[in-house]
Amino acid sequence: MHSRNVYTSLLDFEVLARSYPPLSQHLRGRTIDFHDDAAQRCLTQALLKRDFGLELQLPKDRLCPPVPNRLNYVLWIQDIVTELQRTLPIVFRGRTTCTVRGLDIGTGASAIYPLLACSLEPTWMFSATELDDLSYAHAQRNIRANRLSDRIYVVRVESDTNEDGPRFEFDRLFGGRMIERITSESGSDTPTTKDEIEIQFTMCNPPFYSSAAEITDSEARKERSPFGVCTGAPVEMITPGGEVHFVSAMVRESVYGRKEVGVNHTWDNDDDDEKMGKIRRIGKGTTLPADKQPTTSSRKFSYLGPRWYTSMLGQMGSVVEVVRVFKELGITNYAITEFVQGQTRRWAVGWCVDGWRLSDNIARIANPNPTLQRLLPPRNTLKFDIVMGENDALGCLEKVLRSVEDATFTPDDGANPEGSLSSYVVSVTCDTWSRGARRKRKRQQEKAANGNVVSEGDCSPEFVCSIVLRSEPDRNRIQMDVQWLYGKERSLFESFASHVARKLNSDDGG
Repeated sequence: MHSRNVYTSLLDFEVLARSYPPLSQHLRGRTIDFHDDAAQRCLTQALLKRDFGLELQLPKDRLCPPVPNRLNYVLWIQDIVTELQRTLPIVFRGRTTCTVRGLDIGTGASAIYPLLACSLEPTWMFSATELDDLSYAHAQRNIRANRLSDRIYVVRVESDTNEDGPRFEFDRLFGGRMIERITSESGSDTPTTKDEIEIQFTMCNPPFYSSAAEITDSEARKERSPFGVCTGAPVEMITPGGEVHFVSAMVRESVYGRKEVGVNHTWDNDDDDEKMGKIRRIGKGTTLPADKQPTTSSRKFSYLGPRWYTSMLGQMGSVVEVVRVFKELGITNYAITEFVQGQTRRWAVGWCVDGWRLSDNIARIANPNPTLQRLLPPRNTLKFDIVMGENDALGCLEKVLRSVEDATFTPDDGANPEGSLSSYVVSVTCDTWSRGARRKRKRQQEKAANGNVVSEGDCSPEFVCSIVLRSEPDRNRIQMDVQWLYGKERSLFESFASHVARKLNSDDGG
């Protein structure tokens, strides 16, 4: 269970019934009958009303979402977004954090994820898709009932598949072709701009099973009888190939779709080029120096910023198969988490096809079983022992960082981890510290001396990391934690972290 989940303690149904009287008729002693679908729906309504101020109407023949489990997923997403919002203004220097918008793929009749997320985060926006007519109608009704139509847009989509599985049309959902659809769905007289629909994350609770027979077999294999009744319709429970095929298709489309869209950064004409850091990109990944950037008369700016795709999974074996797809496609930037609520255990995977990194406590399960241990992504935080006193370490770290060409660093006052002596954010544009880099620099200098023009290359950061020094008095040494925040080349990040540690542990600290 997530540490911020409000349902860490056993639920007192009698107290809940006093705050939501309709639940009283379903009490059976000090609990309810979880095999009674009406009682389950009433419990979900009671929890949402009491704890989140949400009103919900649920049809009898559609899934009734268990609130604690769904909240676990939303809180994990909240953690991801918090980290992305921290990194965003560092990578795009001088930019404040952007409006957060999520995409819920298959929102269901309850629209539970957008409703929960928007109740916790008053500035978040959501786009949501639904292909079932009944669920779509109820989702719209629930969003209107909670006065969230200006923040949550539900789009009716058609089922579309090919040989690889479902097609999600991320290019349409993430781009301009959805603008008119969202504007018309919301009933707004003001046209929606692309800046308002840029997606930072996706969520999905896919159909778990490939057939009705698989559902029957799954129930038969369980050691315990189901804790509650399931009211899900086939459209919610079954998809060709099951959840593995569904999520694998999503992974493949996210990779191919991102390559087609490319990177598109456009800034305000009045922005200070020096302040904005010379990191603008145009076209399909093409980078130009700041003085050669195209101008725009618009006061708005748009870019394909941080984006993490995520999906829940109902079986641990599915995690194994999806990670296999990650490796097949060369995706090394991914995350695995686990949601445990009572007898129910679910998993979620996340992946990013760009360089936006997550801390290990978000991307990796803390105490996984042996199967999951083998699947976890590489660590993004490296730890080093520094043999020196506190006062020496602070001065030496700044000295080492100043000695690295093409690196900038600033105090990370916002992080201030408990027990830390100091914290810095470091942005590096290229490798200037390794032996190979020094040889390359020497060759460039020789070419320049002979009159040849040497390109300065891309000025955008190759990677961004944070460095935290922690005191360990009992060991008479300092621990240095280097966390990867942004970048694609792991070897470059690890080389830099090792270089800094080696310099600090040298006799003169530099």
